[in-house]
Amino acid sequence: MPDGTPVPYKRPSNLTYAVDETPPTMRLLLLGLQYAALDAFYLVLVAIIVRRSSATIDEKVALMGVSCIALAIGTTLQALRHGPLGSGHLAPPVFSATFMGPSVAAAQTGGMRLVYGMTVIAGLTEALIGLCLHRLRIVITPIVSGLAVFIVGLQLGIVGIGEVLDVQHEALPVFPIHLLVTMSTVGVCMALSIWGRGAWKLLCSILGLAVGMTAAWLAGLIDQARLGVIAEVAWIELPHPTFAFGFDVGLLPAFIAAGAACAFRAIGVLTTCQRINNAAWRQPDMVNIRKGVLADSVSNMAGDLLGTAGISIGPSLVGISAATGATSRVIAFVAAGYLLIMGLSPKLAGSFLLIPPEVAGSIMMFTACFLIASGMQLILTRPADTRAIYIIGIATMLALSENIYPEYFRHLPAVVHSLMGSPLAIGLTAALILTLVFRLGTQQRDTLTWNDNEKTLADVLPFLTKAVEGWKVAVVTAARCKHDMTAIVEFLQQHKVETGRLGVTYNGLELRAEISYLGTHEAPIHRALEPPPPPELDEFVNEESAVYVGLRDFLKSMSADRKRVLRRRGHLSLRLSYETP
Repeated sequence: MPDGTPVPYKRPSNLTYAVDETPPTMRLLLLGLQYAALDAFYLVLVAIIVRRSSATIDEKVALMGVSCIALAIGTTLQALRHGPLGSGHLAPPVFSATFMGPSVAAAQTGGMRLVYGMTVIAGLTEALIGLCLHRLRIVITPIVSGLAVFIVGLQLGIVGIGEVLDVQHEALPVFPIHLLVTMSTVGVCMALSIWGRGAWKLLCSILGLAVGMTAAWLAGLIDQARLGVIAEVAWIELPHPTFAFGFDVGLLPAFIAAGAACAFRAIGVLTTCQRINNAAWRQPDMVNIRKGVLADSVSNMAGDLLGTAGISIGPSLVGISAATGATSRVIAFVAAGYLLIMGLSPKLAGSFLLIPPEVAGSIMMFTACFLIASGMQLILTRPADTRAIYIIGIATMLALSENIYPEYFRHLPAVVHSLMGSPLAIGLTAALILTLVFRLGTQQRDTLTWNDNEKTLADVLPFLTKAVEGWKVAVVTAARCKHDMTAIVEFLQQHKVETGRLGVTYNGLELRAEISYLGTHEAPIHRALEPPPPPELDEFVNEESAVYVGLRDFLKSMSADRKRVLRRRGHLSLRLSYETP
């Protein structure tokens, strides 16, 4: 909702522990442990990144501990309700696949210190989007948001599929065994996501990881040297933050694009949280979303300053909270306590370094499938006109071209190459530029004047209907405008206003209707909008559903209807504005 507007609240009947309720102590401890364990699962992404760096095994173990502490900080900040940070929801952050491509490139180029420094830039980008959210509605469209998710999925999938196919070990005699491990990991994940029910479906990645690690152990794929190091480290020891940072202008576009993608994901997940926790939800609470996005960005930067990879709100954990009916934010503080304890245990945190590339790559490929599908669903939430077709096609082809023709991009001038640092940067930049360029010449307008001799008030609604249908205005937006205009026409008919003028304009983002007539009495507008139903469990069919469902609802609900009244020389003008989803 617009800033300052009270948000109506109704407790959903399907929740066991609502957002402001506190579960009994024993259940609270068990729920907190569950979320901490689910959160820690995503340390596998940190393990993948550090594997590409030149850090020593001791440094990698220390980094895993710091990573747990970063998760504890982020989980706490997001659950805060008062102050400038925090949405007040149970929405713990996880190590995000969005940062995977840029972070791997940074780790290979300049080690983990470059990952830390560049991810701070991504956090600043996310914070800037959070602060300017309403002003950026011209570019936060279903196409741009969907492309960001879609390209992240492609990036992650390309890395993951290489590990699943075990390309580097193709010539070895043990290649069939390696392939069997990857296939068993992916197979369990796919089977549970298709035939599983409830929490089993949402936990498919974790269960797939468990099966994959068991298969890897039996196949002898666990690094014995690394296992020996983990066995010797202490159970309890204070972590050692790095406080070392690097910067590379060539990676700047990639991390800026990753920050923007994380902002879109956070917006989607926070919108889903609002729907889950409020049966009277009608449209996003923009103040709450802004605070949540800022908490996400600050958590990200705090983790980077301590020395770890990028984090972002975990959609799968929100899906779990919807499935279990436990959305109490108090759970977040307990989970943060468990994560802090894990961060103080090098043996527990460091054990994630034992996950072999074959298993980690399988999980990456599995996650990428949902990212790609969710991105496509977002892109197609509205009918694609000619402009949309060009934006989708050109941005996608340019993003893919960086992987297909790496030599071409490597020999571009330094300035151009710095802007083409990753598929996400190329695709998102192209989509944003084309979106702005195609805004030129999109405004359409039409006018109707009525009086005693020619057109009458009875012609107003047919005229408006013909205009919005001809301009292909979103059905929801057109319905709101026609609903309000019906109330105005009825008022004018009752007061026998026989002369007036209606002007309608549409620019692809905003529908504006201005009706002017002789008089000083303002026509009333009675809202009759029913809130959409809260999300059912079957909407969260996979780990990324909370992002897609939330972003879809956010983009559809960004129609903050505005009314302005102008009085001039005995005439009154009502200017109605509707932002299209």
